[in-house]
Amino acid sequence: MSAATSLDTRAPSNPTADGSPFSLRIRFTRLQLIMILLVVSAISWRRGVYYSGGADVVVVAKAMLTVIALGLAFTLPKPDRRWSQVEVTPVLGLLGYLSIAVISSLLISDETVASMILVIRLSMLAAALVLLARARPWDEVVNAMLVAMLVVVVFATLTGVGTLASGRLEGGIPPIGPNQVCLMFSLPALAVAHRCIFGSATMFDVVSLPLLLGLVWATGSRTGLAALVLAMAIIVVLAPRISIPVFAAAVMSVPAVAAVVGLTSVMAEFVGRGDTASLLTLNSRTVAWSAAIDYPSNLLERLIGGGLALRQIPVSAMYRDTQILDSTWVSAYLQVGLLGVLALVLAIVTTLVAARRCGPTTRGFFVAVIVMLALVSILESGLFDTSVSFIVFFTTTLAIYAHPKRKQMA
Repeated sequence: MSAATSLDTRAPSNPTADGSPFSLRIRFTRLQLIMILLVVSAISWRRGVYYSGGADVVVVAKAMLTVIALGLAFTLPKPDRRWSQVEVTPVLGLLGYLSIAVISSLLISDETVASMILVIRLSMLAAALVLLARARPWDEVVNAMLVAMLVVVVFATLTGVGTLASGRLEGGIPPIGPNQVCLMFSLPALAVAHRCIFGSATMFDVVSLPLLLGLVWATGSRTGLAALVLAMAIIVVLAPRISIPVFAAAVMSVPAVAAVVGLTSVMAEFVGRGDTASLLTLNSRTVAWSAAIDYPSNLLERLIGGGLALRQIPVSAMYRDTQILDSTWVSAYLQVGLLGVLALVLAIVTTLVAARRCGPTTRGFFVAVIVMLALVSILESGLFDTSVSFIVFFTTTLAIYAHPKRKQMA
């Protein structure tokens, strides 16, 4: 038996212990390899390019990675529990969303083939995550996801460190945008913060947390930073108890932050990014959102949308006549209509309700992740798309429903 296989079949950890079950330790297992493949297949390989049909080297390569990951997921050691013991609520919610996408692709979309291919890609990604959730304990799957994100984003930012000269840290290879880089650093940072709050932190955690926060700051993502701060606050508020060092650090950070905000221009420069770019970004978004409201031409299109391939719409604005959709909710409205938006709302709400029934140690982390994704989704697309945001959301949802404490309380 290989080392990877022996690690794959090790006894499950105890995620209900008092300490934090989350870890950034790299484990050379098939589970970790599969997660890395899924993350690589989901991130953007080309800046500003969206799939609209056809096939080229990048499209084929990303599809092959997803197929390989799905195939490897089938080879994981079979668990003791049967399919009938796997919670189907998250899967049913996704199937409802995809069903609407299929109908809109067939009835309304001008790019039916491209829309159907996107549905298939999202289905394959979700299927691989379901197989992982069934084969391995929930904490192992979540930790593998966190490590995969960190490995990929560290490589991307090392090859793109020169982008700091422009004021925002981005990826080089692959060319991940600054907002995506922010998210991929934020989740590991949130896990490390959780370990610190619950007294499970090592010296590596203590050192890595400020480093991760600094990298989040370097991306210049205002929404991402605000979402991360809110997520950390949620973990603190929902924690059953807080250690004295963590409490002392939180108290001392208040005057420190107040001094930075009140006595320096650091925060003002971060929020304004030093120029009028923030105003231009806000203007482009409001123009796109206004155009999106009037885009559907009939009642059916308002109900079920125009297919997943709909990524940009015509606008009346200075210097451009089209606008890329950059909000999950606006994208959902145009792609899967009001019914799809309703399915998305139900998915988030039911997941938050389910998370409240998890154990006291993990409840705060799960709620924080979902709230953070929901906040970021207002200004960024991808929550229900082939993206890292979807991987995080769906993996977290599957983990919540697989949580042993929740099953005992149900």
